[in-house]
Amino acid sequence: MKSSILALLKQHAFIVFVVLAVLISWLPWYTTGTGFLVFGPSIAGVIVIIMTSGKDGLRDMGQRALRWRVGFRWWAVALFFTGLILLFSIAINALLGYGFPSFAFLRQEWYLMPLVFLITIIGGPLGEEFGWRGFALPNLQRKWGPIVASIIIGIVWALWHLPLFFQPESIHAQIGLELLPVYVVGEITLSIIITWVYNKTGSSLLVGGIILHNADNFWATALLTNDTVTTVQSGVQSQLDMQLYILSTVVGVFVVLILAVATKWQLGFSEEGKAKVA
Repeated sequence: MKSSILALLKQHAFIVFVVLAVLISWLPWYTTGTGFLVFGPSIAGVIVIIMTSGKDGLRDMGQRALRWRVGFRWWAVALFFTGLILLFSIAINALLGYGFPSFAFLRQEWYLMPLVFLITIIGGPLGEEFGWRGFALPNLQRKWGPIVASIIIGIVWALWHLPLFFQPESIHAQIGLELLPVYVVGEITLSIIITWVYNKTGSSLLVGGIILHNADNFWATALLTNDTVTTVQSGVQSQLDMQLYILSTVVGVFVVLILAVATKWQLGFSEEGKAKVA
């Protein structure tokens, strides 16, 4: 009986992971609370890896999470690639006559950038990436290939955030359910970029997952909102530039299409099912 249950679990490991991630993260929401447990995906990923791969699986994920020797080029890509996409979108927005965002954080508190970057890792990527890229991506892309795997993860990733769309103080609430399809497309786009960097860094969960994910959050906040450390501490509501947000999503789609074609739809993933270091 135990062996048959384990075999069934391994066969449907991704579904089990998604269910656990949602149950854990949405717990405060469906118990009439207003919170959202961001560590749900990472907890779920670790649980499923233990149940399906045991110590070997945990050791492998730990090694990927500590893989930092990937070359300066890929550290630069992880840190700045999504920021450059946003800057390009801002330039297009300005050429269309809509001006520039406030750049409040970069103008007023630029000296806090390294500190804020480190702090935001805790509240975001560490809670998610041991699930999305620690467990889900390696398993899905071996079965479905990198593009399909990225799309699946992107959709689940976006919908996992659903409770935040009902929290008035969140950026997600500003986006609103009417723009949920745009948000889903944006998460798919980011998922594809992350898959590319993850594969090209030899499956580095650290650089291709945690750092890149955090950099995207950081640049989106710094470039698309009026947030500063001071305004956040004073409780001032974040204001997202919606037009620029939509435009950046469109630009991101074109970027990943170019990326997919340039890599022959493999995003750095080898035929043998192992990521190659460039």
